[in-house]
Amino acid sequence: MAGRTKKLTSVSYGILGLLGLRPHTPYELAQQFRRSGTFWATAESVVYNEPKALVAHGLASAAVEANGGRRRTRYSITPAGQAELRRWLSDPAAEPQFQFDAMMKILFSDLGDEDDLLAAIEAMRAWADRTQAGAAAITRDYTTGDEPYPDRAHIVGLTQAYRVGLAQMTRQWADWAEQQVRSSSGSRGTDSLDLLTRLGTGRTPW
Repeated sequence: MAGRTKKLTSVSYGILGLLGLRPHTPYELAQQFRRSGTFWATAESVVYNEPKALVAHGLASAAVEANGGRRRTRYSITPAGQAELRRWLSDPAAEPQFQFDAMMKILFSDLGDEDDLLAAIEAMRAWADRTQAGAAAITRDYTTGDEPYPDRAHIVGLTQAYRVGLAQMTRQWADWAEQQVRSSSGSRGTDSLDLLTRLGTGRTPW
């Protein structure tokens, strides 16, 4: 295997996993990241550049193809890549790492204006709606035969169930949070302490 040029990331293994299904061009990889970005959101430029790093690691190979007068690169997994993918799959999974800019703004919203708080809540609602719509699009692809990985419905169903549940929970939370802000009942005092007490026992108010 070629010497490692940098540490592999979750995006690296996401791309390696897609290459484990079949060869892909960078454009096709980017399509899949946009399609199922809930679990591996990253800048599109990273998706386009990461296959080159996998080649440098000896985990992927690149082949240049002619495409209507244009040239494109198609990447495939190597035996070393398959071994690395199996090793990664067998390792204990790391804890999720959430980076919600809107939720960070909500966390510090008492240092700003109420309109900013409501806008951040709306951003969370919009994300939930987009996520739900993305899940619905994948379902449509499977039912219409347009799915690029038709034999994986049993696996995709597991991840889609979590994705839909997360979107639904976020949507319910956003509706509840907006109501709390507009009624001013969630700002300070006994109501807030009661809420925290309920949450501490695993009971959500929505």
